[in-house]
Amino acid sequence: MLAAGLTIFLGAFLLFQVEPLLAKAILPWFGGAPAVWTTCMVFFQVALLAGYLYAHAIVRRFSPESARRLHVGLVLLCLAVLLAPLAWGSLPLLPSAAWKPQDPANPIGRIVALLATHVGLPFLLLSSTSPLLSAWIARARAGSPVYRLYAASNVGSLLALVTYPPLVERFLPLGSQALVWTAAFALFALGTVFCLWRYRAAAEGAAIGPVVHPGSERLPYGFWFAASACGSILLLAATNQMCQEVAAIPFLWVLPLALYLLSFVLAFESDRIYRRGIFLPLLAVALGWAAFVLLRGYTVPIRTQVAAFSLAVFAGCMVCHGELARSRPSAERLTSFYMTLAAGGAAGGVFVALLAPFLFRGYWEIHLALWLTGLVALAALARDGSSWLRRGRPWPAFLLLAAMGVFTYLARDPKFFDSGLTRLREAFATHTALLALAGGAAAVLILFRMRLLSARGRPWFAGACLAGALVLLGVTLVSEIQEFLVAAISISRNFYGVLTVDKINPDDPGTVHLQLRHGRIVHGFQYLDAKKRRTPTTYYTEQSGIGLALLHHPRRAAGPLRIGVIGLGTGTIASYGRFGDLYRFYEINPAVIALSYGPASLFTFLRDSPALIQIVRGDARLSLEREERERATQDFDVLAVDAFTSDAIPVHLLTRQAVSVDLAHLSHPDGILAVHISNRQLDLEPVVRAIARSLHLSMCVVDRKGEGEAVWGTTWVLLARNGRVLAQPEIAPGCARKETGPTVRVWTDDDSSLFEVLK
Repeated sequence: MLAAGLTIFLGAFLLFQVEPLLAKAILPWFGGAPAVWTTCMVFFQVALLAGYLYAHAIVRRFSPESARRLHVGLVLLCLAVLLAPLAWGSLPLLPSAAWKPQDPANPIGRIVALLATHVGLPFLLLSSTSPLLSAWIARARAGSPVYRLYAASNVGSLLALVTYPPLVERFLPLGSQALVWTAAFALFALGTVFCLWRYRAAAEGAAIGPVVHPGSERLPYGFWFAASACGSILLLAATNQMCQEVAAIPFLWVLPLALYLLSFVLAFESDRIYRRGIFLPLLAVALGWAAFVLLRGYTVPIRTQVAAFSLAVFAGCMVCHGELARSRPSAERLTSFYMTLAAGGAAGGVFVALLAPFLFRGYWEIHLALWLTGLVALAALARDGSSWLRRGRPWPAFLLLAAMGVFTYLARDPKFFDSGLTRLREAFATHTALLALAGGAAAVLILFRMRLLSARGRPWFAGACLAGALVLLGVTLVSEIQEFLVAAISISRNFYGVLTVDKINPDDPGTVHLQLRHGRIVHGFQYLDAKKRRTPTTYYTEQSGIGLALLHHPRRAAGPLRIGVIGLGTGTIASYGRFGDLYRFYEINPAVIALSYGPASLFTFLRDSPALIQIVRGDARLSLEREERERATQDFDVLAVDAFTSDAIPVHLLTRQAVSVDLAHLSHPDGILAVHISNRQLDLEPVVRAIARSLHLSMCVVDRKGEGEAVWGTTWVLLARNGRVLAQPEIAPGCARKETGPTVRVWTDDDSSLFEVLK
């Protein structure tokens, strides 16, 4: 089986190398939104299901010889299609510029169509390799350990993922990645042809028909489907949660997916690895930690967030996939088993990417995923007659129930966790209910231990305790949702994220205001009082970097200004507009435009501004590149880059190529490029400084400390070709730092790393 194992390994490696490759290639076309990866994952999961259906069909419905000829023909056809673009000087795999979207309103259909045309057939054939060769080997060599080939497949997938960010992405441009991948696919095609020739002896028998097991128990298709779907939902929901707080980058795509695959490897490699006594307690800890992080929100350091959600993914998937491995059928049912797993995975992906945005107004799928994982664990114990739950051993479930009760009680006070052990001692000294709960739990456990109270043979008691723990976990998660929605007057969710408008201080006419949250981060607010409505607030005050650039630009006294803004938000920057000025906003999210522009908008900065306002819909970089190609450069005096999604940064707007495009639209020598780099998790100043040095630009960093309600702490970097612009007496005193300081390697479209800028 060595040749088959190597071919399956290579096929799985290529399968999971092409996923981040294509997602990275098209990410800048869709605003760098985290949903780009989720949509790609859904396509890949559905394509994986199609590959398993194809394998199941040709094994069951075709004669072995016909199946072998069909598969070899498709593999060679696929190789020819991949190599064809080289004949006219194009690159394989990578989509051409013609696929760049013109309308940002419906990106999902375009992403799916793009992936289907460029990698649909190769992905289908690669995904069918493991079940197809395993089934042929099982028929040719009865009793072969074919499920170990499934583990080999997942090892290949895992290796592909863990090598992509540090090696492939780091050292190979996208074009080189595509060429190397195509060459490796040619090697895979040769291996496939050899394996089918090697096991051609299996074709001498009759066609492989449905296998009947007289007296065998009914296969648990429903449980297989549910456990697989739950693991998929947890994977994608956790990935979404992490990406919206940092950035949509391959590392945060790969890490949870690698843990997901590692759980498959461990679960199917040996029956001795997955042990309920180890992984069920680990799951309980992981669910509690993830719930705590969700309660604390963006105040939790990014390393802690990534660690908590990663542990939840690993522990949850180990339980889901470990239970799948425990209930796997004999080799004759192998393709049915794989097909059910793929169907569950695809269903989970479709739920997160397509259904959740319509069903939920926020990113609540992560909350649902955590709760469902606990439910799957409970179902696995309930359906297994030999489990400790069915044997009526209540103490593990009761201990978990008591722990969740304490956690839920403490979580009601969000300040509890802010004061460490001092607050803990105060809580035990003053909260009699907490003491009663802990004391009651200890008393019951002691009674069980002394056998004065027994529930042996009564699994309902342990089951009730586990169900109670799940209920308390749900209460904790729902409380976070309620807190998030308490002040909301408008909530909208689409491909680009969740937008929430809150009404703050509604009982005080002088300070009442509307604030816009994208995800968990406030992106600006506006006072409702008529006298204060045009006041620039938050990150855009007169002493901020953008305020200094707009108020003290050398051309301001000579006449009207042309201002470009990447990212609309509440439109606060338009409050600086004067009669004759032009303010041109580039915005990809239709929901943001609806909130800030037009007669029915909640925010009125644009409507109140005397300047001429223009809105360009679509990704800012694509729009600016298109205008440059059409010789329609905008001649901006100031161009502001301010396009965050929650706390996630737009990496494709912070590369050397992106800044070069921006500079092309600052044709006047006194033009200023203002880059907003305020971020809780990342220090972006060295990134901008490295680009400024590479392009020979003068640089000025304007730090603004928070002062009261309207003036928030913020950091802007001002860049200019003409250093005298930033040396003006009105601007220079506000510069905390200039060109000198630490840098990182210059970010490019092919090479960027967040590790070196983590705070």
